[in-house]
Amino acid sequence: MTGPEIVLEHPVELDGTLYDKLTVASYDAIASFECHNAPRVILSLARVYGVPRKVIRHLHPDDTNRAGDLIRALLDEVAHS
Repeated sequence: MTGPEIVLEHPVELDGTLYDKLTVASYDAIASFECHNAPRVILSLARVYGVPRKVIRHLHPDDTNRAGDLIRALLDEVAHS
């Protein structure tokens, strides 16, 4: 079973690999998400989506916002259930 995903409007290609979507790979990483400084946010996003930190650093700002919105929506869903 795969988690929720977003299709990137601006795909990222790194080291010969094209990242055109981000799929939630770890719900545990969402539960332990850290947002007190930029490096911790990047690391947390990379853990949630199961991609290298370099991918997160190269995301277009619109895609970064959508990735964060998906995490927030999942947290809201859990909080209201």
